Amino acid sequence: RSIDAPQVTNVNCYVVQMLAASLGLKLFDITRRILMYTKKSNEHKHFFAIARGVYPIQELCGTMTALLLARRDVVGINLSIWKIVGPAIVIHGLANFRGMKPIFKWNSSTPWSEMQLPPFKTGSDFSFTHLIPTSYAKIVWTTILLRVFGFCVKNYYLTGRQAMKRTTTYSGKLHAFEAKLHTDSFLKKAKKDQS
Repeated sequence: RSIDAPQVTNVNCYVVQMLAASLGLKLFDITRRILMYTKKSNEHKHFFAIARGVYPIQELCGTMTALLLARRDVVGINLSIWKIVGPAIVIHGLANFRGMKPIFKWNSSTPWSEMQLPPFKTGSDFSFTHLIPTSYAKIVWTTILLRVFGFCVKNYYLTGRQAMKRTTTYSGKLHAFEAKLHTDSFLKKAKKDQS
């Protein structure tokens, strides 16, 4: 970003536009998948539509991409395209391996397998010993989602604060701002190396 460029200090437009696109994709995906379950035996179609909508994979991936894009465009940090879209690709890939089926298995007739829920059967024998092996993977997945959510919240405030400093404290002093960013990243790496 050059000194003459118009100064943008708000990252909200990036996040809102990417969230709108993510929610649109999610709505289309949920509708398409649920409309495939048309057999008479598929009694709980509405439950699986709601349960699938609870997982915030696409929203988190869209928010991560928007925040990294805002860091590049608003703050002026030099990020390659792979550093911008890479984290979202990894998280979405992990979600596919977790149970949400990839594109080549979209014609699924078992909606509960996508969310790793047991099918609803009357008279099934449920025991807590059966629950223990499957709960570890769910705890790990929940931890990953919480870490990604923390990353999004932290970077939302950090990017907004850096963009505001760029236009107020360091107004017209682009090189001083870049030097501060490099110093901060160097100190962060040095602190991490000491730990």
